[in-house]
Amino acid sequence: MQPDHARAIGEKLRAVRQERQMSLRDLADKAEISASMLSQIETGKTFPSVRSLYSIAAALAVTVDYFFPEQGNEIAAAEEMGVTSVGEMTASEMRDARLRGEPQGVIEYSRHAETPSPIVHAKSRPLIELKGGVTWSRLTALAESGAEFLEISYAPGAMSGENMSHHEGREFGMVLEGELIVELGFESYRLSAGDSMIFESTTPHRLVNNGSGQMRAIWVVLSRP
Repeated sequence: MQPDHARAIGEKLRAVRQERQMSLRDLADKAEISASMLSQIETGKTFPSVRSLYSIAAALAVTVDYFFPEQGNEIAAAEEMGVTSVGEMTASEMRDARLRGEPQGVIEYSRHAETPSPIVHAKSRPLIELKGGVTWSRLTALAESGAEFLEISYAPGAMSGENMSHHEGREFGMVLEGELIVELGFESYRLSAGDSMIFESTTPHRLVNNGSGQMRAIWVVLSRP
């Protein structure tokens, strides 16, 4: 990111914080980051990670896009923050962020222009690469409210997160290639190509590829308010 973009983010952050009549300490506590870090962001001395920006945006009730330079090219602005920033999040962390209602901005998916077409061609799927060799490929042209239809890919040894996660909703999956271990509560299930399963997302769960090859699966997540 260019220094002027860091300053622009800081200026916008200060403006909306003051508009919300929040002190640095109040916002830092709500966003769960240090007040000193927040001060450095506001003064343009540093720029936040994608994860921190999500937390700040949620605490201020604004979208992440609010902080991007107004260049008419939000994808380019997001890339200047570092595409690898998204790769620092595990699949579980990204899932939790989205289910908390945090913005589904362009920093999540690398994609071609979205259109209302009902068809999503294989080479034009919205794509996101996450930490540890996990990839989500969205199978819908537009984001669907309350549902996600994905092809997920796990490299050998990849997992959805160090810890098991749980959230409101229901999940459906079918393995297309390789093998997938689904840890569900106190049980562990091994799925091979062609196997499918369904479970309540409120049950602590984790996905792991313990195999020697790539794992691909179709995954559907239905959210509940």
